[in-house]
Amino acid sequence: MTVMIDVQNVCKNFVLHNQNGTTISVFENMSLQVHAGECVALYGQSGAGKSTMLRSLYANYKPTSGAINIRHGEQHIDIVSAPPRKILEMRKYTIGYVSQFLRVIPRVSALNIVAEARKDLTGNSDEALKKAAVLLERLNIPERLWNVAPATFSGGEQQRVNIARGFAVEYPILLLDEPTASLDAANRQIVVELIEEAKANGTAVVGIFHDDEVRNAVADRVIDMQSMEHAA
Repeated sequence: MTVMIDVQNVCKNFVLHNQNGTTISVFENMSLQVHAGECVALYGQSGAGKSTMLRSLYANYKPTSGAINIRHGEQHIDIVSAPPRKILEMRKYTIGYVSQFLRVIPRVSALNIVAEARKDLTGNSDEALKKAAVLLERLNIPERLWNVAPATFSGGEQQRVNIARGFAVEYPILLLDEPTASLDAANRQIVVELIEEAKANGTAVVGIFHDDEVRNAVADRVIDMQSMEHAA
């Protein structure tokens, strides 16, 4: 199986400059691999480092030490040391990210928000909008809302727009930060189906899943972040 993510001896510390430079260690010497077509769930109590690891995989956080090798095309690139331009390229082509909250430019419609990444990738606006419409319909966003900016949507509707945006491109790697936290049972099941389809297409998925039922449905492996910390 193709290794898509290879985390090697990663440590992450935060320095609290407003508290006399106190250093907090989130995790030490953490290593893991994620293969194509596999879903790995990060598990643990609040403060165990789940979100920090996910953000490190997306290069939002820079680890204190160690390497995170990402398969990008035919190359393996260490995003810890990669230049910003390369990180942006990898986010465009290789790594998708679904955060807990929808952060978008005001007054942009839900349809265009979902289509944006695919349009940028393919250059085909019509096809991107069609894909966006399919996902919004599948995730039960009423068509009357597609051309409305989602700032006034409910929390669950905003989260479903966010999920649609993340799945609009068939990324080789997909990072999911509690994608079903605000969803009812029917919409949670739709997200489970989207994840399973992505896995079947070879996507490597790393996720934090608030819901035990969702985690059990999609995860091939569960990484207990607290156990990893203790092992370090």
